[in-house]
Amino acid sequence: MIIFLLPKSSKKFLSDNIPELSLTEISDNKPLFNYISFFTQISPDLISGVSKALIYDDNKEYNNNVGERYKKYILNQEIYKLFINNCKGLKLFYWDTSHPLFKYQGATTCFSQLCTLKINLIFVTIGNLFDMIQICQNIKHLEVTNCNKNIEGLVDFINIQRNLQSLCIDFLAKEKLHFSIFRPLNDIIMKKASTLKKFTVRPFIRLLSPKILTSLINLQHLEIISDADFTLILGGSTMEVWDEYLSIASFPNLQYLEIYFNTDLFFTKDYMLIEKSNGNILEINIRREKLHDPIYTKILIITISKCCPKIKKLTINIEPENFEDLKEIFLNCTQLEMMSLSLDSEEHNGDKLLEIILDYSPETLREYSFFKKENSIFTTKGLEKFFENWKK
Repeated sequence: MIIFLLPKSSKKFLSDNIPELSLTEISDNKPLFNYISFFTQISPDLISGVSKALIYDDNKEYNNNVGERYKKYILNQEIYKLFINNCKGLKLFYWDTSHPLFKYQGATTCFSQLCTLKINLIFVTIGNLFDMIQICQNIKHLEVTNCNKNIEGLVDFINIQRNLQSLCIDFLAKEKLHFSIFRPLNDIIMKKASTLKKFTVRPFIRLLSPKILTSLINLQHLEIISDADFTLILGGSTMEVWDEYLSIASFPNLQYLEIYFNTDLFFTKDYMLIEKSNGNILEINIRREKLHDPIYTKILIITISKCCPKIKKLTINIEPENFEDLKEIFLNCTQLEMMSLSLDSEEHNGDKLLEIILDYSPETLREYSFFKKENSIFTTKGLEKFFENWKK
């Protein structure tokens, strides 16, 4: 259907360069209405899906040679031009291409109302970012993936935004990176921090300064994900310093908290964020791999039971020593709907855990799951009893 909407110039250009398409033989009769004008978002999957459907035979193996890549490039180019010239007010866009999109006809009209943008910095050049700055100045939700040492244009783009409310930084490190390279990024995040309601950083958190935490005064959603090799990061704050800033930071409007570590380094004071959340938290997801720490787990569970009366979803590690502590959450968090427990110890008496869930969980709890890397910790008899009596 999309090929019927291509202008004559695009059909001729593509037919000249990709003869097997034979687009000039297609009727110039267009659909009754231009459905592309109703699009509010464009994803790279949509563009690549259209090009693959046009250029590749399902029965023919795809060869990633120069000629095939060129065909794909120019076909994507003409499809992007078609969408950009016809979409009158995109709201969401995933920028995952090196095409100079903001130089295409209709770019100003197409992108001027954009409020959610995801940028893959592997493909986007400083020049393209500069072009985008001229058009997009009201982004509310920004996600940056594969963020590496080339951040000059990104800093300028973040700076120009008038009402940035959500920021996700996903770092990429294929070689050792020094913290100092990202100082301008730290500075601009600090400058914009007061308007941010959602903040996500992964997987190299030490490339940012923990001082940012104390500036996020209106934060409602926080994600700190660390599952990468820390030896690639030179300089920056230690995990102990991050921990101290977590104990200082206060997010009274916090509703969602996710902290995940898949390294030998981890936080020990993140529970203090929960203490200062004014009881507004609706979901907590705190997991730490490679760790058996029942003392920390007890503190976390007790803190949640005392400070999260509205919580609906909970994901945490659990140790055998803390099974009884779960009763406090069930008795005090009476709106809990979903619970997911990560079971890492080999000493679990799983049937005891099932009994506690069965006897103490609130009526609202309808979804539960257990993460266990190896064999099940539940006996057949224990599971039968649990499911026979669940929510009777």
